[in-house]
Amino acid sequence: MSPSLPAELFELLRALIVTNLRITATAIAIALPIACLFAFGRLSSFAPLRWAVTAYVNLLRSMPLLMVVFWAYYSGPLITGQPASAETAATIALAAFEIAYFTEIIRAGIQSVSEGQRRAGLATGLRRGQVSRLIILPQALQRMTPSLLTQCLIAFQDSTIASVIGVSDALHTATIINARELRPVEIYAGLALMYFLICFAVSRLVRALADERQRVVDA
Repeated sequence: MSPSLPAELFELLRALIVTNLRITATAIAIALPIACLFAFGRLSSFAPLRWAVTAYVNLLRSMPLLMVVFWAYYSGPLITGQPASAETAATIALAAFEIAYFTEIIRAGIQSVSEGQRRAGLATGLRRGQVSRLIILPQALQRMTPSLLTQCLIAFQDSTIASVIGVSDALHTATIINARELRPVEIYAGLALMYFLICFAVSRLVRALADERQRVVDA
C-alpha cells in the first residue's frame, strides 16, 4: 500500500460525509414534508388534485434519476432565470425524485390506519385537518419508519450520481485521486467498503426497528 493511500482514503471518507451525506440529508429534509402533503393529495376526494399528484408520482418514478439531475442542472436555470451550483441542482433533483417514492410509502402508511380512528377523531369535534395531523399521520409515520429509512438509504446511495455534473462528492474525489495515483483497486475498494459499512449499519437499524414493530403487533 502506498504511504499516501491512508490519507487519500481519509479524503474519500471526508467527501462521503461532508458532501454525499449533506446532499442526502438536505434532499430528505425537503422531500419528506412535501411527500406528506402529496400523500394526502393522492388520497384526496378532489379529483384534479389527486390526478395532479398521481401524475407527478408516476412520472418521477418512471424516470431515471440521471435524467432528473440533468434537467435540474441544465434546464433549471433556463426556467427560473437564476444560475444554480452543481450541488444545489443535484440536491433539488434528488429531493424531487425522492418525493415520488416517499409519497407512495406515506400513502400506504396512511391507508394502514383504520378508518374507525378517523371517524372517532371527527366524533370528538376535531376537524379533518386536525385528525390527519394529530391522529392519522403520527401512527402512519411510526408504521412506515423502516420503509422510510430504507428509502433514505437508497437516496444516500443515489447521491453518488451528483458526480456526473461535477459535484466533488466521494465518487468524483475517487476519480481524481485515481487519476493521480493510478491505484484503482485500492481506491475504489476503499470507497466501496465505506459505503458498505454505512449502509450495513443503517440496514441493521432498519431490521431492528422492523423486529420491534413486529413484537409490538404480536403483543
